[in-house]
Order: sequence, then structure tokens, then C-alpha cells
Amino acid sequence: MSQMFVFHGVDSKVGTTMISQSVAELIADNLKDKKILFASLNGRLNDQYADHVGESIEGIKIYLDNKVLSTNELMESCKRTDNLYHIAGIDSIGVSRYYHPETAMYFLEAIEDCFDIIVVDSGNELDDGLAIGALEGIKEKFCIITQQESVLKRYEKLETIYKKLGISFNCVIINKYNTSNSYDLDYITNRLSISSEEIMKVEMTDLYLQAEMDCCTLIHYNDRNYINDIIEISNKILGLCNIDICLKRKRKWRSFI
Repeated sequence: MSQMFVFHGVDSKVGTTMISQSVAELIADNLKDKKILFASLNGRLNDQYADHVGESIEGIKIYLDNKVLSTNELMESCKRTDNLYHIAGIDSIGVSRYYHPETAMYFLEAIEDCFDIIVVDSGNELDDGLAIGALEGIKEKFCIITQQESVLKRYEKLETIYKKLGISFNCVIINKYNTSNSYDLDYITNRLSISSEEIMKVEMTDLYLQAEMDCCTLIHYNDRNYINDIIEISNKILGLCNIDICLKRKRKWRSFI
């Protein structure tokens, strides 16, 4: 049975896809004996950091709706490397309302015995059926924020909704973290009433535009701070999986592109 983890952004452009996909790729590159799936359960395709994606939730919608998904065929069509699999989200604009929480839950139940670790990008919308299904169906949840005042205010506004939906996060990740910003770790933990054990950071890098142009995640560049922070998140996930392996930084990362 898979260990599942879902990443959810408080707002758009906080980097949810980049972080979640980076984590999935890094774990897959280090645990060759494990099958790792990165899946987008939200209203966007989320393929901007991959040179190809063989399958998408939109492409298998008819099988999900009729609960006749063939997991063997799915695994063949979504494979990217020997042990890394990638399922994109929805390509068509304005159709996300036709996807319901039950669709995401059936999908997760159908594939839970096919992979060792499943990493899900649930986007940032709480009126998205796939995202709600992922957040309700997956126990281990990570919330992505930034140091922007508008993002912190949105988190504070959404906190009541999270509680009503029964959504609680294992960890809050401050992405694009700038050490010179006055909204530092101490300020954010105090303001959002988060314990120091439940907050992590991913430092800012200037390589985001380059990564999008190259269709790959930031772990494929020699940004030591970014890679080290992704390693920390990945190690937290492996700890929750009871996998006694501590990932360390390699001298050179093998590219998936």
C-alpha cells in the first residue's frame, strides 16, 4: 500500500508544483527500488516542469467516472523513468467543475497498491473537486506559503475554512524564502501560531524562469540552498514512511530531461 502525501498552496504562484515535483523526483532518484508517483489533482495540467507527460487525469476521466480504471495500462502510459511516474491534471479550460472529490478518492484508492510513495499536487483552489478529494483522502498534508503579506493574510482567512473542512497540515513550507526579509521564520511561526517543528523553508532562487524554459525542476541546477531544502522536506516524508534512509546532497544530480 502506498504512502501518500499532498501539497497545497495557499495562493497561486507560491510554487506548489515546483516543490512537490522536486520532492518526487529527488526521492525517486535516490530510492531506485521504490515506485514513486507524482500526480496533479487540481484544475490545471501542471506539466511545465517536464519535457513530456504520458497521461493526465483528463485523459482517464471516462475510466474514473465509470470506476473501470486499468492500473496496469495507467502505469505503462505515465512512466517517465525506471521508477518515476507522472500523471498530469486537466488541460481544458473551464472544465474543472466536472471533476468531483469522489473522482480523486476513487483514483487514489485504485492506485494505492501500485506505488510505494505518491506525491500529489493539489494546487491552490478550495472550490476544486479534485483538490478537495486529495486533501480529504490523504492524511499527510503540506501547505505552501511565501513571505508576502498578501499570502499570509490569505492563510489567516483560509484557516477557518481549513478547520471546517477538517484539513490540518503536518507542515507549513515557506517557499522562495529570503533571509533578509523581515517576515522571517520566527515572525511567521508567531503570527500564524505554528510550532517550529511544523514549519520549513525553501530558499529563494533566481532560476525559476530558466527552469520553466528548460521544462525541468530546480533540482537539476547547481543551487545548493534549494537542493538542501528539498532534501530536508524529502527526509521528513521518508521519516513519515518509516524509511530509515537519510538523503544527502550528491555532487552531481542526474537530469530527468
